[in-house]
Amino acid sequence: MIVADETSDFLVITQTDHARFAGELLSLWRSDGLPDHPRRTDLLFAAREHDNGWREADAAPTLDPERGRPYDFLTLPDAERAEIWERGTGRFAERRPYAALLITLHAVNLLGGLGGGGRWQGLLARLAERREELLKASGAAAGEAAADYRFIDLTDAMSLAVCNRWRDPFERGGMRGRFDREIHTLYLEPFPFAGATTFQVPARRIPRRRYGGDADLGAALAAATWSDVAVRVAPLAEPEHLAGAATEPP
Repeated sequence: MIVADETSDFLVITQTDHARFAGELLSLWRSDGLPDHPRRTDLLFAAREHDNGWREADAAPTLDPERGRPYDFLTLPDAERAEIWERGTGRFAERRPYAALLITLHAVNLLGGLGGGGRWQGLLARLAERREELLKASGAAAGEAAADYRFIDLTDAMSLAVCNRWRDPFERGGMRGRFDREIHTLYLEPFPFAGATTFQVPARRIPRRRYGGDADLGAALAAATWSDVAVRVAPLAEPEHLAGAATEPP
C-alpha cells in the first residue's frame, strides 16, 4: 500500500491501483515504437499487474506499531514482502510467461536496489531461477526482455511520483519527470504521449493521526470514502498559460 502524507490526512492508494495507473500510462505511449511493438499486449499486462502480489496484503492493511500508521510498501516486514514477491512473480507464470518474466525482472530490480546487506539474497536467488524458467517458457531472449522491461520501470516511476506525491524531480531510463503537487500535474521530458492527458487514480483519505492497532486502522479505512484523484500528465516544457489549466485535486 502507498501512504502519502498530506496536511491533515493520509492519502492511501493500493499497489494494484498504482500499477493500474502505470498500465494506463503505457497504453497511451506513442514513442519508442511501442504502438507497433510485437509484444505490446504482454507489456501492457505486465505494467498493469507488476504489483499483483500486493492484492491480498492491501485487502487487509496492517499497522506499523512503532509509528502508529499503516505499513506501506517500503516498511512492511521483510518476511511479508518476500511472500508478496514470490506470489506476484508466480501468479501468471503458466498463463502469461512473458508478462510474468517482466514482473520478475521488476522484482529483481527493486529488491536489488534496496540492498540491505544481502537480506534479500535468498529471495533474489529464487527469483533468478524463476527468471531463467520464464525465459525458457516464453522463448524470449534475455536482451529483448531487458529492453522491454524499461517500459515497466518507466511507468512504475511515473506512477510512484504521483501516488507518493514526490516533491523532487526524478530521472529514469532517459526520461526526466517532475510532479507538481499544487496543480496535480506530472511533467515529463521527453513526452511520450500524443498530448496532455488527465487520468483518474482511486484513493482514500484517512485522518493523519496515530492509530492504536489494526482494528482502529481497519475502522478508519472502512469508513473512508473512495474518490478519484485527477492527475494531468503534460510535457515538461508546457507553456505557463496551459499549465495553469490543470485539474485541481478534489
